Amino acid sequence: MGRTSVPAAVVAALAGLLLGAGQAVAYDVKPGDTLWAISRRTGVPVDQIVRDNKLTSPDRIVPGQHLVVGGAPPPAAAGQLEAVRGEAARQILIAAAHEFGLNPNFVLAVSLWESGQNQAEVSKDGAIGLMQIMPGTARWAGPALLGRPVDITFASDNARLGAALLDRYLNDFADPKLALAAYYQGEMGTQKYGIYPSSQHYVDGIWALRNRLQAQNGVL
Repeated sequence: MGRTSVPAAVVAALAGLLLGAGQAVAYDVKPGDTLWAISRRTGVPVDQIVRDNKLTSPDRIVPGQHLVVGGAPPPAAAGQLEAVRGEAARQILIAAAHEFGLNPNFVLAVSLWESGQNQAEVSKDGAIGLMQIMPGTARWAGPALLGRPVDITFASDNARLGAALLDRYLNDFADPKLALAAYYQGEMGTQKYGIYPSSQHYVDGIWALRNRLQAQNGVL
């Protein structure tokens, strides 16, 4: 994507919110937006925007994509998270899958791949918990999908938001592999480019794991 300028009114409004409140701003990418332009006008480093939104490439933002800009807290430490794993984590994940009408083996496979079904897991990029959700994603997805702010340091919120995201992507793409790609690389990028080559191992690995769990567990 070329480095065209962000419309002045959009940038001014975004910068005003950031500077006035000192908090993160939920922002939908507009045609012509680039991370460099948003960073230059708001003072939020590109690498922070990339990290907070779990972007695979700073060149790949597309109109309609959800971003959180500024105000991101430091990644949670494992000691700050609920110590939930094993059978307790499994039951929370199964309940979240049923709540959103998903195959529990699908949700279990995502969590097993992402975190080993361990709520205390924190990635080097700051993704948190059972479903390895980024704080930036949680800030927009909690209100948008669950109708309230969420605390992904708690296993129940983490599992429910992860299931809600998978449900959204399954509805959007009607293809579980594309839903997995959207979960990993972002919804708008998946709509425009499909599965990135760098995401193929993730998608195929989780789908194979889901099939093994389905054969092992049957209907849960």
